[in-house]
Amino acid sequence: MTARGVLSLAGLAVLAGLSYGLLRWVETSLREPAPAESEAPVLVIEGLQAMRMTTAGQREFVIEAPRLWQLPGPGGARLERPELDWYQPDGQTREWRLRAEWGWVSADQKTLLLEGEVVADRTAESGRSPVTLITRDVRVRPTEQYLETAAPTRAATPGGELRAVGARVWLDQERVDLLSEVRGVYEPRR
Repeated sequence: MTARGVLSLAGLAVLAGLSYGLLRWVETSLREPAPAESEAPVLVIEGLQAMRMTTAGQREFVIEAPRLWQLPGPGGARLERPELDWYQPDGQTREWRLRAEWGWVSADQKTLLLEGEVVADRTAESGRSPVTLITRDVRVRPTEQYLETAAPTRAATPGGELRAVGARVWLDQERVDLLSEVRGVYEPRR
């Protein structure tokens, strides 16, 4: 074979390779894209009430919501207007109630995000001093009775009021860490 024949053969091979590549590119661009994974809920529960019990069989906490949407895969669950109640060790006396506009529960159920305005109340019926906490967007670890937020927070008691930006709260220890811009008013009883 002559040099001219080898060059012609090589040119045809390059042309065939380019044609094949162009054909594959056109073919893949004409295919329909793979459908995106659906975000549609896989389960909807109306009138949710879920309860966690202690090892002694007493209520530890109860979560209620008018509606729950279980999201696909590891998406967790969305809650409409959730209410979370923690009970004293007797399982009968409610210690705290948290209410929010929306909520999200992680797939492993270890984290609850309360979204929008969040109100946490402890009434005098609990046998302790009443407290109302008002804030936004709270991360909750229910089994630890722990809350945290980076939002402005207001804590009102019968004798005063505290305001801060950001808070960490351990409900079972009656411990609150106010993170910044703390201001307060205290009026002792007469």
